Amino acid sequence: MSLSKQELKLRVDARINELEAQLETLAADGTAEAQKRKEQLESSVKAAQAQIKGGWEKLADQASSKLHEWLKG
Repeated sequence: MSLSKQELKLRVDARINELEAQLETLAADGTAEAQKRKEQLESSVKAAQAQIKGGWEKLADQASSKLHEWLKG
C-alpha cells in the first residue's frame, strides 16, 4: 500500500472511531435531536465504509477522493 493510502487509512480509521464514540454517547440520549444526529452519524460512517468495502489495497482514485472529501465534512 502506498504511503498516501496508509495515511488516508489512518485518518479514516481515526474519524470512524471518533464517530462511533459519539454514537455510543448519543445512544444513551433519548431526545429527538440526539436520534436525528445519531442517524446522520450512522449514515456518514456507512458512506465511508462503502468506499473501502473492497479493501484498502484495491482502493480506486475515485474512492480515495470521496474519502478525502468525507474527512473534510
